[in-house]
Amino acid sequence: MASEKPRYAHPLPERSSRRERTGGPLGSVVGVLGAAAVFASAVVLAVIVQNIGHEMGNLRAKVERDQEEMAKLQERVATLAQGAGRAEKGHEEMAKLQERVATLTGKTDSLQARAERDQDEITKLQERVATLSARAERDHDDIAKLQAQAQKNHDDMAKLQFQAQNDQEEVLSLRERIVVLETQIRGGSVPPNYAEQQQQTSESPEGEDSGPVGDTDVTGAQNNVTKDGGLVRRRSKRDVPNWVRLPAGSGCCQAGRDGRDGRDGAAGTPGLKGEPGQKGDIGPPGEPGAGAKGAKGETGIQGAKGQKGAEGMTGNSGLGAKGSKGETGMQGAKGQKGAQGTPGNNGLGGAVYTRWGRKTCPSGATTVYSGVAGGSYHNHPGGGTNYQCLPTNPQWGRYQDGTQVYSAYMYGAEYEIHTNVPFGSTSLLNHDVPCAVCYVPTRGSKLIIPARNTCPTAWTREYHGYLMAERHNHAGAKEFVCVDEQPEAAQGGQASQNQALFFPVEARCGSLPCPSYVEGRELTCAVCTK
Repeated sequence: MASEKPRYAHPLPERSSRRERTGGPLGSVVGVLGAAAVFASAVVLAVIVQNIGHEMGNLRAKVERDQEEMAKLQERVATLAQGAGRAEKGHEEMAKLQERVATLTGKTDSLQARAERDQDEITKLQERVATLSARAERDHDDIAKLQAQAQKNHDDMAKLQFQAQNDQEEVLSLRERIVVLETQIRGGSVPPNYAEQQQQTSESPEGEDSGPVGDTDVTGAQNNVTKDGGLVRRRSKRDVPNWVRLPAGSGCCQAGRDGRDGRDGAAGTPGLKGEPGQKGDIGPPGEPGAGAKGAKGETGIQGAKGQKGAEGMTGNSGLGAKGSKGETGMQGAKGQKGAQGTPGNNGLGGAVYTRWGRKTCPSGATTVYSGVAGGSYHNHPGGGTNYQCLPTNPQWGRYQDGTQVYSAYMYGAEYEIHTNVPFGSTSLLNHDVPCAVCYVPTRGSKLIIPARNTCPTAWTREYHGYLMAERHNHAGAKEFVCVDEQPEAAQGGQASQNQALFFPVEARCGSLPCPSYVEGRELTCAVCTK
């Protein structure tokens, strides 16, 4: 029995599994490398955006130079067009210049389209940079969390290592004590147990010191209070003696004294993580920090334009003094691309014509102004010989009221339609004649064709109708004009004044090639542009 060794050694818990469960420094390094890669991508994209911006600036400058050159060429074309009748060479050069203008116009359109594509690409790259920046910020927050977790795991590991060192020292102390006890048992010099010490104490004479006695609690049990590693532990001594009785007949052996109390055992395996506690009350505000103010951060990328806010209520009129002028605000975001304009006319300036008999212009033309027809009195041999389209809102300069002898006169014009031909009715007889001045920006030439109601190939018909002029036997001759086939009457003018007059025009055979022309037939007309 004395030679048998008691089981005292317990295997130490494995500590490596705890380290494997933690993030460790490797997780922090991976997070930092990922954030660095994202930041490098954002920097590369910013450089690309800057390069594209420079290239767009160069393209815009080139477009401006081409536009200036095209304007100069257009001026030269206009100059050559004025002298085209004087030199055939001018026609050839003008044709070449027009071809060059067309080429430059196409090149300018191509450059503008390329600039728009580059602008769209820049917008997409800016959106991608903003996305990468947001991702970098999120990765930075994740790295901070991983670093905090790694620091916490490092602290836990240090505590576990310290606890393991204490456990190792305690195991070594227990091994030494066991070796001492085994030596005492083999030599028969085992000290008396606790019960024998109590009995000897009771038999000692009065007045003798009975030795230290443990504290007695209310139940009569003796408690020993010890401290181990800074923790207070209470042990209770029961009435049962802490000693081992040897079997009878051993002869050479007697009951030894109780051994000293053993040390506390090694700490057990940590328990499962408890449920999270309730949220505590908000603590008082902390004292302001004493650290130095950090450096100003770099200017961030301009964010997307926000939505328009709701319109506020109208405020009361303020009574205070007018404030000083505020500083000029930052330039706003680039507006959306406008709708494509109408095709140009290669610098020819557009065409202007008068539509007689109507108050508005046809589709595709712009109404410059509308008015009423006027001219000289039908029997006056003097005055002007052409009809005028007079606006309804005249403007005056220096004037003298009343008719003067040394003057020409302007009268209003009336329809003189005494049959249903050519307009199908006589309802317009003695009504005032309206008119409208029209502008076509896409075509530069105008042509009035008498005796035709269609236009040649490649020409656009603005309107068509019938020729009208002053009566053949009136002294006041007028020009031939083309009145729309569906004429209108001016507002409020239907009294017969017989001043300037509009009569239909008929063909007369003789010098005219009949039968292509027919005696007494009303002549048609068409207004064409190109």
